[in-house]
Amino acid sequence: MKDGTDKEKGRPRKYDVAFKRMVIGEYRSGRWTMEQLRRRYALAGKSCIAEWMSQMDLGAQPQPSAEVWAINPKEMPQRKKSERSADLRNRIRELERQLEDEQLKSEAYSKLIDLAESEHRIAIRKKANTK
Repeated sequence: MKDGTDKEKGRPRKYDVAFKRMVIGEYRSGRWTMEQLRRRYALAGKSCIAEWMSQMDLGAQPQPSAEVWAINPKEMPQRKKSERSADLRNRIRELERQLEDEQLKSEAYSKLIDLAESEHRIAIRKKANTK
């Protein structure tokens, strides 16, 4: 795994290519972050994995999930403009209904507070002149 560990002398450690490729493979799998791998294997620097990737020219390779889109970029369905505008109109209608419901809730809460303050003589709302 490692060629030498001169931790006491303060020299940077050297790792063989197989170990570097293994660590980069684990990072590219998506299961681990660079920081997690750095701690897991007690790697020397914070950016050593990124440096290894650039040295081995692996930084520019696409992730496995991105390769599918690189091969077939037109797999995503292209919707017509009329379909998109219809979807947007439906979304606007839905949001307007939600807004109306929230306004009714707000009004109901306000009336409930008014009723509680008048019947039970409880000061619930904060006075405007207080800090």
